[in-house]
Amino acid sequence: MGDLRRAFGWAAAALLVGCGAEGGGPQKAQGLHVVNESTAAFTMAPDFQTRIDNTVDAALQYWGGSWSDVDGLAVTLVDEQYVDCRGTNALGCYDGNIRLTTRDPGIGTFACIEETVLVHEIGHLVIGDPDHTDPRWMQMDALAAELSGRTGYTQDGEVPCPTYLSVWRHPLNSP
Repeated sequence: MGDLRRAFGWAAAALLVGCGAEGGGPQKAQGLHVVNESTAAFTMAPDFQTRIDNTVDAALQYWGGSWSDVDGLAVTLVDEQYVDCRGTNALGCYDGNIRLTTRDPGIGTFACIEETVLVHEIGHLVIGDPDHTDPRWMQMDALAAELSGRTGYTQDGEVPCPTYLSVWRHPLNSP
């Protein structure tokens, strides 16, 4: 009977660990899949997955979503300067999955996930709003402050990771 209890205890512990019962920090959805097709230095950093999880968590909270919203979602990062979004060149796109470029035509390669349009595309995932009518598209200062001050990465090493509200924001009432 002692062996059966011990086996049950180990099985229960394994289930708790598998369900993210470690506490603290965002609870990563098991179904969120990151597909890295980029050579940007931040995508190779040891904290890459944690940073994706933290950024998604902050964006979900901002937009009123939950981790169940991203279950089964693929986030693909690419090196191209633009991704196709319904026939338009864009820095990111949500069309059932999210595709993001890791490069900006004005500043070059991003140094961190927080610089990309991931926060913006999570907004489309949670609220839809292709015409950007929700005022929150222009009210992201607190979210930017929450995600600022982190370390960025280039081929030459660590650098600051600024957040660019101009990348996340969108003029209201325009596609």
